[in-house]
Amino acid sequence: MEAKQQLAQLSELHWAVRNDDVGKLTELLEQDRNLVNASDYDKRTPLHIAATHDCVSVAKVLLSEGAALNVKDRWGNSPRSEAESAGYKEMVKLLKDSGAEVHAGSPRGHAESLIQAPPPRPSNLDWEIDPNEIELETSELIGKGSFGEIRKTLWRGTPVAVKTIRPSLHNDRMVVKDFQHEVQLLVKVRHPNIVQFIGAVTRQKPLMLVTEYLAGGDLHELLQKKEALSPDRIVKYALDIARGMSYLHNRTKPIIHRDLKPRNIILDEDQELKVGDFGLSKLINVQHLHDVYKMTGETGSYRYMAPEVFEHNPYDKSVDVFSFAMMLYEMFEGLPPFDDKEAYEAATLVARDGLRPVMKATYPPGMENLIKRCWSSYTPKRPPFASIVEELEKMLEEMPAVPKDRLHLRDILHIRRTVHPQ
Repeated sequence: MEAKQQLAQLSELHWAVRNDDVGKLTELLEQDRNLVNASDYDKRTPLHIAATHDCVSVAKVLLSEGAALNVKDRWGNSPRSEAESAGYKEMVKLLKDSGAEVHAGSPRGHAESLIQAPPPRPSNLDWEIDPNEIELETSELIGKGSFGEIRKTLWRGTPVAVKTIRPSLHNDRMVVKDFQHEVQLLVKVRHPNIVQFIGAVTRQKPLMLVTEYLAGGDLHELLQKKEALSPDRIVKYALDIARGMSYLHNRTKPIIHRDLKPRNIILDEDQELKVGDFGLSKLINVQHLHDVYKMTGETGSYRYMAPEVFEHNPYDKSVDVFSFAMMLYEMFEGLPPFDDKEAYEAATLVARDGLRPVMKATYPPGMENLIKRCWSSYTPKRPPFASIVEELEKMLEEMPAVPKDRLHLRDILHIRRTVHPQ
């Protein structure tokens, strides 16, 4: 568990730095002086974090403790280049006076980097909602996380889901930036199997992200009921997810979800599935069709996490395919992958021991093979979602006759019917 403890310690350190918390930073450095230059999966040190978020007070502490001035992150940026690009004059002067060298760094828009979604701008605020139209006082809490809550309420008489940031985090630059990123990302997506963005409150607190309200709950809640799902229903659900993900992955600027799991798959009243919660999603820049867009970082939920993400190795869109396979397994087996293990331990078994959960259920023809390809350690073997959609459509067509009470599934799914000659 040493690796997990180190990760927790690093997270606590960077949290203190980006919140300009001198007291907490000093406490952590007293416990371990080596933390002053501890880098994350993007090779960013605490001084990088301080410079990026203009946290001058903690920067002074880090420098007094011997923080490396000219270390570069994986984009080739030094703390000084970060401060200069953001226009933080006091931070630039502090670093310059301390001996930091001039270094322009590499543009973050190159093929292997993430596009940083810009904050909402007045020129494109046609989706900005008047907060007075959101009835939070009479809202119903339907979800809660580390950074905020999701509530069911009314907007102009229409039931909606409203995501808000916890009041204690309203001034946290990183949390607000992530919120703005999610808003800017959702503005760009439109698909029947993606939770529909309605609008947002970005010009005053509390910040709110408003989406359609889906009455069916999430896939996790459904699976917790321990009701066996019929094979054709699972394939139908899989198709919903795969279609939504195929749309995201095949946009001009593809979107990698990075946190596919049952809790982020939402059901509507007609039991249609939609992909939601884009808090960890990232846009990637397409310059050449066959480029590999490398990203690193431990993002997402351990139990559904691709091994390359867990190991902080470069990764691409296929991480979502891996998570999809783990969800398929859970729908058929009725239990999460490695249910008898703690989530971090489960991820360790997958990434470092090459293990996969044992398949005991009865699977439709071709499904086991599909799942095994999707969770392959060899990422090129994982099929793209466009191909997965085709396989699932064919699989559903070739399944035994659907009972009369479920004949409507064929029409809902828009499955192509084979016309046989008379």
